[in-house]
Amino acid sequence: MKKTLLFEIGLEEVPAKYVRNSSVQLKERLITFLKEKRIEHGDVSSFATPRRLAVMVKEVSDKQKDIIEKSKGPARKIAVDTDGNWTKAAIGFARGQGLSPDDLSFEEIKGIDYLHANKEIKGSETTHILRELPTVIKAMTFPVSMHWGNHTFKYIRPIHWIVALLGEEVIPFELLDVQSGRSSQGHRFLGNEVRIESAEDYVESLEEQFVLVDMDQRKI
Repeated sequence: MKKTLLFEIGLEEVPAKYVRNSSVQLKERLITFLKEKRIEHGDVSSFATPRRLAVMVKEVSDKQKDIIEKSKGPARKIAVDTDGNWTKAAIGFARGQGLSPDDLSFEEIKGIDYLHANKEIKGSETTHILRELPTVIKAMTFPVSMHWGNHTFKYIRPIHWIVALLGEEVIPFELLDVQSGRSSQGHRFLGNEVRIESAEDYVESLEEQFVLVDMDQRKI
């Protein structure tokens, strides 16, 4: 079943001139992450205020796409002896692929037959893969950055909260002593803490606490 992914990074106030570019970067890096992890998805939207960068991804697949991994082994003259039996080279290649020699096949490359293994790799559950989302945060770069507390890690501003939801489920991970969850923050003066029950509720939940997360909407 496909679900919506919400990923929000809560920060100390970011200078306004850096907000939009940082938001675009987070969106692009998350799209790249999902592509590299073979997780299919639908539309991607970015949101931001000076105190948050967020991305919402629609129709996220519940597991990675299965793939066939092809590996090239020794040439036929090395893989098969004069009696037609598998050699140690062929047996070792098969063992390294987690297969038996009889699971292998020969394919011709530039007139020479080479042993090949076609191994099916089943995709992992998306909820497991998304625990690697801190790599997206760590990969971001900024014109200015700072570190805080006893951390050597630098970011545009200190991170105070992280929201990571796939549908209604929290994606658990920890970064710099900050545990991911479903709690965000409303307007600094008018709002309160926001508990986001489902990724789909994000925009409306923040609006109830006087925050417009759509940058273009705030211009109107």
